[in-house]
Amino acid sequence: MCFKSVVILEAKLLGCRHLSGQRKMALSFPHKFQPLDATIMKTILEKFPIYTEGLLKVGPKGYVFKHQYTNLAEKYYNFKLRSDDVFIMTFPKCGTTWMQEIAWTMRNQVNVNTDLELNVRAPFLEFDCLESMELEPLESWLEDFNSRNPGKDYKTEGLYLELATSCPSPRTIKTHLPFSLLNPSLLDTTKVIYVARNPRDTCVSFYHHHRLVKVNKYIGNFDEFVDFWCQDLLTYSPYLSHLAEGWSMRDHPKVLFLFYEDMQEDIMRELRKLNDFLGTSLREEELKVVAEHVKFANMKSRSTCNPTAAGIHVGRFEKNEGEFVRKGITGDWVNYFTPHIEEKFSAWLKSSKEAKNIPMKYRN
Repeated sequence: MCFKSVVILEAKLLGCRHLSGQRKMALSFPHKFQPLDATIMKTILEKFPIYTEGLLKVGPKGYVFKHQYTNLAEKYYNFKLRSDDVFIMTFPKCGTTWMQEIAWTMRNQVNVNTDLELNVRAPFLEFDCLESMELEPLESWLEDFNSRNPGKDYKTEGLYLELATSCPSPRTIKTHLPFSLLNPSLLDTTKVIYVARNPRDTCVSFYHHHRLVKVNKYIGNFDEFVDFWCQDLLTYSPYLSHLAEGWSMRDHPKVLFLFYEDMQEDIMRELRKLNDFLGTSLREEELKVVAEHVKFANMKSRSTCNPTAAGIHVGRFEKNEGEFVRKGITGDWVNYFTPHIEEKFSAWLKSSKEAKNIPMKYRN
């Protein structure tokens, strides 16, 4: 067992708090970090052997993160916003990549011919806190960071955070962070598109994501994964708290709350909503071009938004574990949920008062 003791992790967190106080940033990060219990971590490590540094819970909702989050939480909280920013906010595997491609394309003159990677065009704000420090970033990205930050260490400063900071306007920024972990003035300054997906399909997709991506390196089966899901022990959990935060902001004039299933049902209808919300003033013919461009078959064929082959090549993705852009359908959960799994998943849903009144579609 190579798991570092909770005592050591707590010492790191105390050191992080001390350093954050020295930074004298605009806002102090208001939430506490709580390392997961050593007994729980032992169980997690049996199925997630890469989490040797331990996991922690953040704030009153107990959002789960890797220990790297402590180094950058305050920077995310104080991320400098621009008036023309648009944030794509989701729980993981709820259509984030789909919406990134849609929003960026609509906000950039329906540019369907770019050869830039999606995460360069629409950067992932907190990707640094998910990355393994054993993996080197792309050389071109590292060169860009070093040119802007001479003498600084990307592992502590945040390479991907710098990509988001330096991205030219109008920025389209991806995040899986909930509202409570971002700057409280977010909606005073910028717009947010929140995309929700039903929890059963989200769980299935998240399972495959954890099997594919080496920074998660899940080695268990789906039944065991559902146990972690229902105990809110996966990164970014609790799902229902995240969803409830987004739903509570749905009537804010700077928030557009969309359902993944509605986008599948009638993409043109949802693109018209986005067109109004974003103020992009695209003609119907242009919206049809966007709709064609973001069909799952087309996105899956483009390396700019489906990095599976590149990820396997550089050792970030596992072979034979599917693709980053997978199926993009509603109802695939029926192929995974045995009566036993359905029983415990339903019990989890019923046990929570959060998000219980949010309408969910489980089949199209």
